[in-house]
Amino acid sequence: MVFLIVSFVLNIIPIIVLPMLYNNLPNNIPAFVDFMGNTMISVETTKLTIFRLPFMGLIVSMICLIMYTVKLSDIKQKYNKIIWSIVALVGALKMGVTSIEICFYQNIEIIKIFRIIVFVLSGIGIFTLLYGIFKIYKNKVSLDEYKNELNKTKIIIIGMLLLVYILITIIPVYIHIK
Repeated sequence: MVFLIVSFVLNIIPIIVLPMLYNNLPNNIPAFVDFMGNTMISVETTKLTIFRLPFMGLIVSMICLIMYTVKLSDIKQKYNKIIWSIVALVGALKMGVTSIEICFYQNIEIIKIFRIIVFVLSGIGIFTLLYGIFKIYKNKVSLDEYKNELNKTKIIIIGMLLLVYILITIIPVYIHIK
């Protein structure tokens, strides 16, 4: 549970820091960059575009919190909590680093370092999720236990959060593309 709380805090930090630095940000910021930090799509700097990633991180943390609360049997419960705690933490670190990197947009060397950090964090998150799922289901246990615990309300909430996540990803870029 500590990792989940930390993930929420890490997602809130850019929401506090970025408005303080807003006047020092360039007129356009990268919305999508490649691994080397080269801008693929640039957007106008607005409050909506700078808060896009922190809000996406909060959504990931909320989904992880819901999945964390799923009650499974025996050792699967332990791995379930570990999986979603670590995924929330790594996701928050990834979104936080990516959010703050816009402050260094002009320095390609620092951006490259940020990209490596983001790549490593993303890899850790994906590995943790896959490893945890393997540990939970290595004995060919079906997903029925998850299905039984994820009631319709939780499924609807997760679906709505995923929809908002997609909209937050796309709409600011579509509206403010440069």
